[in-house]
Amino acid sequence: SSSSASQQASGGQGSQRGPSMWQRAQKRWSALVAAPRFRIALQMRAHLGEDHWQAFVRHAEDKWKTQFLRAFEPSTHVLACAGPIGGGPCPYQFSIYTHSIAAESQLQYLHLDHTHDLSNVCAVWRQAVPQFPQSWHEDIDGDRLCHMLFGVRAIPRGEPSCLHFRCGDARGGAASVTLRARTLHRPSRSTQSSASPLEKVVVAHFKTASRK
Repeated sequence: SSSSASQQASGGQGSQRGPSMWQRAQKRWSALVAAPRFRIALQMRAHLGEDHWQAFVRHAEDKWKTQFLRAFEPSTHVLACAGPIGGGPCPYQFSIYTHSIAAESQLQYLHLDHTHDLSNVCAVWRQAVPQFPQSWHEDIDGDRLCHMLFGVRAIPRGEPSCLHFRCGDARGGAASVTLRARTLHRPSRSTQSSASPLEKVVVAHFKTASRK
């Protein structure tokens, strides 16, 4: 049942604190940003050139990494699925009590999904910034771009967070029978290869009045 699945995920709130969620968050950050063969690096490193790529990584580490890591250690000590991409609550009420000894093993079933498909955002970034530019954010709003890539909370200009926790099968391994069905409300990104109407106008949002 939904309630029993939620209890399984939380591991019981009376449990002792498990392995560091901060360390797990560090691994998620590395896979997204720092690792040379993962996610953003594969799509942008060659286009920007090594110097500007490293400048981007330093900016991300300095300005965005801390809030990303803190998203894995909320003050409530509970990480919860935000529900289907199309809206509404999680039908499985999936949550993880971060101080549980089961937290680390359960975290493999909770993913950070981008509101705007990451590949599409990078594709628009490549279109907006010439190859081998003067900087990684030449002629674009670098803060807005980074918010779409790393924003786990709303920003003062009124834009909502762009990353949300959603439950699904473990990546790189077989999921339990109980959790396997959860992928039904987490569509494959392969079905979202074309840019959404919002992502098609990202260039206009990125553009700035003068050269950075």
